[in-house]
Amino acid sequence: MNDNVGLLLEGGGMRCAYTAGVLDLFLDKGVEFPVVATASAGALIGSSFISKQRERNYQILKNVGGNPKSVSFLKMIREKELFGMDYIFDKIPRELVPIDFDLFQASASRFIIGTTDINTGKPIYYNQYSSLDELIKITRASCSLPVLASSIFHGEIELMDGGVSDPIPIEPLLESGLKKNVVILTRNKGYIKNGTKLNWFFKRFFRNKPELIKLLRDRHLTYNQTMQVLREMEKREEVFFIQPEQPLKASRIEKDHRKLEILYMQGYTEAEKKMDSLKRFLDTAESTVSPLSMEIVSS
Repeated sequence: MNDNVGLLLEGGGMRCAYTAGVLDLFLDKGVEFPVVATASAGALIGSSFISKQRERNYQILKNVGGNPKSVSFLKMIREKELFGMDYIFDKIPRELVPIDFDLFQASASRFIIGTTDINTGKPIYYNQYSSLDELIKITRASCSLPVLASSIFHGEIELMDGGVSDPIPIEPLLESGLKKNVVILTRNKGYIKNGTKLNWFFKRFFRNKPELIKLLRDRHLTYNQTMQVLREMEKREEVFFIQPEQPLKASRIEKDHRKLEILYMQGYTEAEKKMDSLKRFLDTAESTVSPLSMEIVSS
């Protein structure tokens, strides 16, 4: 493990099949990080990396892709949830493709999951998980997309998708004292996020959540500004990007398991081509990991 470089995993729903391929390559090459910061689906994919369960994410993709239990527009009509959240966050991690929580807990890496406080609009980061139940709950909260999934209560805090308040969570890594970081994105270089056309809908749907409405309205600005900062850091050799060479041919809610397998292999092979450059980046890092001073909440 290089103790001086952090890892950031962007979300992106099913596009994170690309990230899964990259992380399995890291496991094959013995690449580890002292701190891993995640948001949204990046948290779901990242937990298997922490527990060092190679191909677990690949097996999850096979269970999710094309399975009506995981993504169903009929479910959206009946239950007001597009995704089968109980299936994805209960059946899969506990029974079908179980996560090894003992290995997860034994990891020397600090695993940060970003969430959004639906009432204040502020990001809340978690990095301690006392049980498998808590890990699953926080991961589910970070993946609970507005409108498409229900919010999650953790204690008295109502949580939602971490990608809403902090889509690319670089701040927790910088707060940890890591001046160099590897960033895995699910969007190609040059991608610019456009503003939403659903502000009118969000105002009605979340009429009692003004801070959340602002976040959703300005999310593209937050994303693009963060990317601009990261590109400047890249010029100073403080950030190393691994991202698709071309736009991924899959959507956030992709159901075709064949496309997901292609994304997985694309992530693996594209990361493999960058291994020499990544090794040089890792070898020149100097930093010190320090405790987080940001808002961390955990039971």
